[in-house]
Amino acid sequence: MDATIDDRRTQFRRRKCRRGWMRCPPDWTVADARSLERRRGRGYFYAMLVRVLAVLAGWVVLLRVAAAADAPAFQPAATPNLVKQANSPISNILQLRLVDSYIPSFKGADGQGNALTMSMTMPLPENRLLPRPQLSLLSLPTAVTTPDGTTGLGDLRFVDVVVLKAGPNGLWGVGPTFVFPTASEPTTGQAKWQLGPAAAVAFFPGRWLFGALAQNPISFAGDRTRRDTNGLYLQPFVTYQFGGGWFVRSQPQMFFNWKTGRQVLPLDAGAGRVFDLGHLHVNLFVEPFWNLSSDGPTPEYGITFGAALLFPDFWNRVAPGLSADAANRPRPEE
Repeated sequence: MDATIDDRRTQFRRRKCRRGWMRCPPDWTVADARSLERRRGRGYFYAMLVRVLAVLAGWVVLLRVAAAADAPAFQPAATPNLVKQANSPISNILQLRLVDSYIPSFKGADGQGNALTMSMTMPLPENRLLPRPQLSLLSLPTAVTTPDGTTGLGDLRFVDVVVLKAGPNGLWGVGPTFVFPTASEPTTGQAKWQLGPAAAVAFFPGRWLFGALAQNPISFAGDRTRRDTNGLYLQPFVTYQFGGGWFVRSQPQMFFNWKTGRQVLPLDAGAGRVFDLGHLHVNLFVEPFWNLSSDGPTPEYGITFGAALLFPDFWNRVAPGLSADAANRPRPEE
């Protein structure tokens, strides 16, 4: 297994040298190419970090203006419903999320890894596009570092769930999931266009929130030299809130590869708080995780840091006359 992984990495490095992506000496060795690639990866990472910070700064400026305009309708962040929405993978309020996962050790590979992901939950009220409310999630790994030192963009992912049934203490829905091959490096993406089904279910009695989000993208086009993909991404989630915005949570990112039979079965537990920063609602959490499966190469353990800006009254501001209340249904209160 290790020899196969090294052969693939060597092929990627040779290909980069031939295409001019890396400047390699005529008598290059694998060690030389690896050193050059790591230096290039660090430079790419710093450049990408500057871009991400610039985008975040723009978000903060624009959203602070929107929040200031909404100041009369401002609600405290400690509301039970807001804490639940902040910890749901797909949510019926607008959220801008930044999540960083640091992986100091891998199974089946030497080295460390890191993944910085920006995402946005984009709920749509009923009659906006469809007769039913929609819960969408757009995610882009903006800086993925693999164990061999390569850093680059990951594949863009989008899931859109149509809410078919919503009640005072639960909801469920189905829809499509998409994967777009936006990765900038061979090792940071799958180089495949993918489409498949998705489903979500959530229950929120009292102080609890629990449910699951399932996606199964299947490749239908892309790089013919790469393997076809067909795998289930399963994200069960559970949150309990103590009051004052404090909560504990668990959201393991499980993966089952139907092509190879490999699986990733992490176990995690974290804590955080939803609070107010001026007229902004903010969610911060930290969540260590451990991988129970032995299939490699996969993360062995790591820690995730997350931050999000929450905008529960977004649709009331931009479309007050277009089923604005539907964007916030269901809204369980204690």
